[in-house]
Amino acid sequence: MFKKLPLNLKEFDKLITDPFCIFEKKNFLEDELYNDLRNNFPKEELFEGFHENGKKIFLNNKQDKFFKFLKVNKIWNNFYKSVNNKTFANLMIKLINEELKKIDNRKNIKNFFFHERYQNTLYKKFQRKILKLVNINNIRVGFEFSIIKRECFIPPHCDTENKLLSLMLYFPPSIKNQNFMIPENIGTNFYKIKQNSNKNLDTWKSKYLNDNDAKFFYDNYNIFYKSQFQENKLIGFIKNHRSWHDVTMFKENFLRRSLNINIFLI
Repeated sequence: MFKKLPLNLKEFDKLITDPFCIFEKKNFLEDELYNDLRNNFPKEELFEGFHENGKKIFLNNKQDKFFKFLKVNKIWNNFYKSVNNKTFANLMIKLINEELKKIDNRKNIKNFFFHERYQNTLYKKFQRKILKLVNINNIRVGFEFSIIKRECFIPPHCDTENKLLSLMLYFPPSIKNQNFMIPENIGTNFYKIKQNSNKNLDTWKSKYLNDNDAKFFYDNYNIFYKSQFQENKLIGFIKNHRSWHDVTMFKENFLRRSLNINIFLI
């Protein structure tokens, strides 16, 4: 399924560690699997999640429609099971462990208990609370399909406080299809503060910036890396107080389809 996923960040095709850790792996999946996943990407009408700021729509594993989709789609159901498990979560945490130690809010995190599905029943709340009392961190895998359409975007943000790791897999149309044009600059932009700026917006507690705050942000921060919107490439980055990123608005009639696999503390 995975094409020899590196066990060390230094073995990835691309590695950046400052101001936060970003890594990329080309040809992440077996070609046949990747194309099957692309051809079976869920239809837009299934997406019930919506971000008012930027107009991104999404379908994720906290929604009932997500699991209804998996029941009728064997390809995605099998892939979901391959990443939504203790083995994969532990592999990812082991991969980024040395980078986590560099982050004040993460350096004391050691022991983990994996939850297959996020549930807020009284029993699950009690279970998570007891584990925290004995210094065991509860984690889950977030699995989210994303679609960004014409004149939509993702505003600058540093990710939520409980996210450890973000993994992204892009699904552009097949290069065999000649009836499309991929817009420029629709990958993921990563930012750092300008050298001459004295307006530092770095923050641990982050949310999507509104229009006014975003304008102020762009005046004081520069893109230092662009992850190109390419097929079958895994992009990962670790949340810290400087992990600013966004997706630029585009005007072409195009669906920017991607998958986000995230490791969360719960």
